[in-house]
Amino acid sequence: MIFRPLKADEIECRIGSVGAKGFTMLLYKDARCDMNILDETFTPFGWQRAHREIKGTVYCGVGIYHGSIADAEQGLNPWVWKWDAGAESYTEKEKGEASDSFKRACVNWGIGRELYTAPLIFIRAKTEPVGNGYRLSDKRDGYGYKVAQIEYEGGRISHLVITKNGTQVFTFTADKFMEDAQAPICEKQANAILTMAEDENTKAILNAMGIRTPSDVKKMTNEQMAEFIRRCNNA
Repeated sequence: MIFRPLKADEIECRIGSVGAKGFTMLLYKDARCDMNILDETFTPFGWQRAHREIKGTVYCGVGIYHGSIADAEQGLNPWVWKWDAGAESYTEKEKGEASDSFKRACVNWGIGRELYTAPLIFIRAKTEPVGNGYRLSDKRDGYGYKVAQIEYEGGRISHLVITKNGTQVFTFTADKFMEDAQAPICEKQANAILTMAEDENTKAILNAMGIRTPSDVKKMTNEQMAEFIRRCNNA
């Protein structure tokens, strides 16, 4: 099954991790986007979803009709299923887990998987220390962001423009070598990571990855950057 890549107006932006100089931004899709793409690809009768709770965790399965009348007559199951678990939301536990598990199951089918190739998106903003981390000094700095342009090449994001209230705040255009997971990151990405490393928590994440000097940062590969982003978002 091959699904079309997401359009710019189907992608949402939200804050990832907040540091001393600003915050990282994540790209994501919502459940309505998944349902719309499934409907346009298979018609509403060509797919279905189901939920199960296993040891307190909500799982969702997305089934896609992949058979024929002859298969059904022979007793063969014409439905192919892919499942995944969800995470709790900060508000409604069950509803949040159900929605999250559905979105993750859709990623297993390939819907929106290209978002995992997003570059490191770092937005400068005023922050203030709180506990062991930081928060935005003005909450309004975390809202109003939209994906204005996005292009893909070889299943990866090759061009990205993000705006805030109509003003361009982030741009990315991949060089050819960026398609290689083991190739070094570009200068802009390295500079963004060096700025983030001024925060002690971010520096600790880099140190845990064996990246301890500015020279190490500049030698980071695309694969290492993806792992760095994952650790920052889970911190």
